[in-house]
Amino acid sequence: MRSNNSIQPPILLKTILDILYILLIISIISSLILFILTLIFSEKIPFSVKINEYEIEEFSAAIIFGMSLKFLISGIFIYIIYLLRKVVRSFFKRKLFTALQISGLKLIGQLLIAGSLAEMALDFVMKLTIENKASVGINIDGSFDSLWFTLALGLFFILLSKSFSYAAKLQDENELTV
Repeated sequence: MRSNNSIQPPILLKTILDILYILLIISIISSLILFILTLIFSEKIPFSVKINEYEIEEFSAAIIFGMSLKFLISGIFIYIIYLLRKVVRSFFKRKLFTALQISGLKLIGQLLIAGSLAEMALDFVMKLTIENKASVGINIDGSFDSLWFTLALGLFFILLSKSFSYAAKLQDENELTV
């Protein structure tokens, strides 16, 4: 019989993150291999490629640079999932407010913000190279794919890491007084 005060590990979250991580690794590796093979063997792309809503048909230096940046941004996202998996797995040890959790949450937030800004910069560069025009504007999108939502999520993870840090200090003080 379990007590209500015991911490239950997030098994469903761990499983979803594990599946997502494996699928993303397979996806990025296969895409990277396909990109390199296409780059080596032909100048014309034999399949449909989209980078931030732009249909790419031929390789140019700017397109190769843009696709490389897109792979880097995808790598950042995969690393965020990896860190999230590590933080979630640390909850299975039934310890809260550890240094791993605090630094992991902070790094996840920072990477979310950096990845979002890199995605925005990539969109600007692709618009400049493909459409030969530069435009800056604010887009309010109501989905989870929104830049503003991702920035807010990154800031939330940073705030959560600060909360964990504060709670760790309180926990240490509490253990010293007992």
